[in-house]
Parts: sequence; structure tokens; C-alpha cells
Amino acid sequence: MKSSELRGTGSVFRFTLIQTVKSKAYIVSAIIMLVLSLLTAPVMQLIKGDGSVKELTETSIETVHICNGLTFLEKGTEITDMTGKPVFSNVKFEAMKLELPENLAALPDEEVVAAFQKADMANYEKISKELEEQGADCKDVILHAYFNDEKGITVEVVRVGGSKVGDDECKELLSKVCENLDAYKIKISGLSDEDLKLLAYNYTVEINYLGADGKISPEEDTGIGGGQFGVAYAIMFIVAMICIMAGSQVATAVVTDKSSRVVELLLTSVRPMALLLGKILAMLVATIGQYVVLIVAVVFSNKITEILFNTETSYLTSLIPKGILSNLTIVNALIALVLITLGLIFYATLAGICGAMVSKMEELQEALKYFTFTSIAGMYLSIAAIIYMQKSSTSAFVKFCEIFPLSSPMVTPGGRIIGVVPITYALIAIALLLVLDYLTLRFAAGVYEGLITNMGNKMTAKDVFAMARNKRKGGTK
Repeated sequence: MKSSELRGTGSVFRFTLIQTVKSKAYIVSAIIMLVLSLLTAPVMQLIKGDGSVKELTETSIETVHICNGLTFLEKGTEITDMTGKPVFSNVKFEAMKLELPENLAALPDEEVVAAFQKADMANYEKISKELEEQGADCKDVILHAYFNDEKGITVEVVRVGGSKVGDDECKELLSKVCENLDAYKIKISGLSDEDLKLLAYNYTVEINYLGADGKISPEEDTGIGGGQFGVAYAIMFIVAMICIMAGSQVATAVVTDKSSRVVELLLTSVRPMALLLGKILAMLVATIGQYVVLIVAVVFSNKITEILFNTETSYLTSLIPKGILSNLTIVNALIALVLITLGLIFYATLAGICGAMVSKMEELQEALKYFTFTSIAGMYLSIAAIIYMQKSSTSAFVKFCEIFPLSSPMVTPGGRIIGVVPITYALIAIALLLVLDYLTLRFAAGVYEGLITNMGNKMTAKDVFAMARNKRKGGTK
């Protein structure tokens, strides 16, 4: 492309950007998205809480009535020891005494079990009626442990419906009781303190493989975790949406100018290529600007939420694993920005060419099929690569997607930020995108003038390539 072909790009850029930002559609969509961004953190906080486990010392439970139907718990055993140590502060644990027959030792095993169960159910029914009478003001719960028909142990917490005790508190109590019940069963089995120490050991497991040199080496796990997957997928999705939105806006602007015949007036002062490039850059700035404002709004909203709810970590913050963005340096941020920008230029240029192929707005969707197919192909490749990263981030398919121009703007930025894409692959992806952008812009320079001045029937891809061949045969002006 000659420098003369780009003359007037700045004027077109400024004009298009101002008109886009001032348009009602842009303003309304920006306001809606801004409001949603500002409400995201506080709404999630109200619905889900702060995302942290509630301290057991904050429970509203006052008394835990223990109804025990387990025959192996001997008489006189402190049932409250099932919780190991006082887990809930200011909570009273009361073990209901089992009313057993005096001749229990002389009874057959089956009758002993039946006697335990009968006494247990009597206690359960008695305390249930007492709690029921307290109604919604009741702050007590029943802890009921018994053998079930599946030859297992059922541990349940029963609370009065609509009372001041919440389900989360009951779940915490159940969790601790089950943990300590296992420890209690081991304790009463007759094991010594040394035996219990052996049971307390933790195991570290690993998989090894035999290398070519005959030495055992630990197998390298190159898969990414759930947090890394979330970050990479979020970045990919945002970039894909920007590509599609910006491309659609470029194509719409081109068809609007062409159908209103404004383009004929513009071509008297600027070159066709400058007209296309100016619109592309303006739409990219407008679209990226929207997302930057939205991200800033979410961060601001999250910080205000932490202040208003008096919490160090909001629920939104708790969704981001700690240290997941430790690889986000200035260099990696710049590499990601360059990749995204080069990808957007390619997709927007393709959309601009598609828009110039038609003269009426109702024909635009048909012409955009080339842009849509290309962008969707890049997006699906990116999704597949990020999903496969969970298994291996070094597979041939993943590496291909990291440098392939259609998918690299969506995959490589996130992969670089989470630390799984080597800088060499990122630089190769940038180089390939630069080549693709240059070839695409050269192609656009050769056909755009003929496309933008064609006011007849819509053109096909075959017509566009024929126009490019004729241009090359006739020589560059």
C-alpha cells in the first residue's frame, strides 16, 4: 500500500468515532451494560454472601440435643466428644439418657439392639415435641445418630421449620460430627496411641515414568487447573465478543455510508483504503473503550461492595483463586494487547470487505456469512484448545491454536497471562498475525475501491477475487 492510499485516515477515524459514540444505540447499550456492571458485585454479595465459610463461633444454635441410637457407644460415654473439641462456642451439647431395661445384659443380641432403638426413638419423640412447642423462636436442634437399613450409620440434624437456625449451620454441625464420629469409632476399637499416630499419617502420591536413560522421573502434569481455565476462557470469550461486535459495527457503517451515497461525497477527499481503515480503527476504539469502562466499573463496584458490606473479601473476589494472576506482568499485558489488537484488525477488515460487497442493509447478513464463518471457526478452535488445556497445555493441537492466526488472538493472551504459553509461541503468533494483517489490508486496498463504488447487485466472494486478479494484471496505481 502506498502512503497516498492512507491519506485522510485520521479524519475518517475522528469523524466515525465521534458519530459512533454520539449515536443513541451506542449510548443506550453502554448505559445498560454499565448499570449491570455496577450491580454485579453487590447483587452477588446479597445472594451468595461473601463466599467464605462462616465461622462456627457465629452460629445461632444454643443447644444440641443428642439422641443416640448407636449400640456400640457404651453407657457413660461422653457423646459430646464426637465433636472432638468445642467447635461451636457457647453451644451446649446435651446427651439424652437412654432408658434401657435392667436385664439388658441377659437379653439376646437382637433384643438388645431393639431395646436401644426403642429407647432412642422415645428420646427423639420427646425432644421433638419440646422443640415444636417453642416454634419459630427455637434455637435448639436435635442431633440424631442411628443404624440404617443399608448397614450404615445415619447422622441427621433436625431443626424447627422457620426457626432462627439456618441450614448452613446445620450442615457445618453435621460435617464436624461425622469427622469426629469416625475418630471416635477408631478410639473405642482398642487401638493404642501409637496405632492412632500411624493412622494420622498423610500420604503423598505421585506417578512416575521410566525415561529413555533408564532413570525414574516424575511425570510432568501440564494440565491447567479450574482457576486457570476460568481466566483463559473469560479472556477468550471477551476477545471473541469484541471481534464480533466490532466487525458487525464496521460492516454496518460501511453499508450505511454506501446505501446513503455518503461514500460518494467522502471519496472526493479521501482514498477508499483510508475510508476503510479509518472506520476499522474507530470501531475498534469505540468497542474496546466500552469493555474497558465496564471492567473498571466492575472493579469499582467490587471495592464499594467490600466497604458497604464491611468485608475484606467480597463474593465476587472469592471466585478468583488467589495467585491466579501472578503471571500478569507489564510485558505479558503488552503481548496480550498486541495479539488482541492484531486479531481485531484482521476480523474488522474482513467484515469491512463483506459490508462493501452489498449496497442495501437487508443484504448485509448474507454478505457477512464469510466473516461469521471465519470468526466462529476461530472461536470454536479457541474453546476446544482451552478445554484441552485442562488435560495438557503442551499438546500439538493446543500449540497449533496458540499460533494459528484465527485462534491465537483469543487463546494466546489468556494462556500467556496464566503462564502456560511460552513467550516464543506468543512472538510467533504476533509475527503470523502481522503477515496476515498485511496481506488482508493489501487485498482490501486492491478491491475496496471497486467494491465501495459498486451500487449494483451484491457481489460474491468469486467476484471479489476476480476483481483482485484484474487489479494485479492491470498494475497498481
